[in-house]
Amino acid sequence: MIKLKKLFKYILIGFVGLLVLGAVFGGSSKDKGTENKATTKPEAQKAPEVQKVEILTFVKEFDENQLSAEDKYKGKYVEFSGYIKNISEDITGSPYLSINPKPDQYYFGTYVQCFFKDKSELTALKNGQKITVQGKVDSQTLGNILIKDCKVVTQ
Repeated sequence: MIKLKKLFKYILIGFVGLLVLGAVFGGSSKDKGTENKATTKPEAQKAPEVQKVEILTFVKEFDENQLSAEDKYKGKYVEFSGYIKNISEDITGSPYLSINPKPDQYYFGTYVQCFFKDKSELTALKNGQKITVQGKVDSQTLGNILIKDCKVVTQ
């Protein structure tokens, strides 16, 4: 019985020793990774290249072939002018503008939905107003061409 207790004691001491060694050597390699990140110079962020598009042509491309238009524009920044249809928030609270390509009050075609990070850019705007925006093209869903990371260029 005494030999079994001694054996258990040595196993426990060995196990604790391995844990301590793992913590010491595991922590040092983690610290080295942090040092490398800290000493690496951050790259200067370049402003994204923005392609100016005519909104009627842009919408027509999506209406004629959504897959082709998404291949051409998805992930790219575009700038266009249109007419504000709606200023609101989606169900997650993200502020957006719905933009028509034409000034018609009762336009029922495809429109562009621009999502903004901050609603403060939208509070001074009004429905029907002509506006120029920039943003990153996402996809087309339920008749809306979704644009993310938008900003107002001119109002």
